[in-house]
Amino acid sequence: MTDNKVTQRDKVVKKYGAMVSYYGELLGLCHQAISVNTVLNKLDPMGQKTSATTLFIRVCARMDKTDATDMADKLMSVSKEKTNQKVA
Repeated sequence: MTDNKVTQRDKVVKKYGAMVSYYGELLGLCHQAISVNTVLNKLDPMGQKTSATTLFIRVCARMDKTDATDMADKLMSVSKEKTNQKVA
């Protein structure tokens, strides 16, 4: 008999992969927003990273407070598709 144990990595990817992908996409959007902003793109690289991180935190907090479930559900489905494509 073969014992097909699921690896720890597979368990983590299954449980958190879509969520990590979702937040990764959001963080990428924050970095893009900083790079095209005429004031913030003049900051040094560390200032740009700090600004993008601050923006990321503020957006996450705002999404938690507002009724953003439809948007979050759509982004999660996109993230799940990407995760499934990478795993397969």
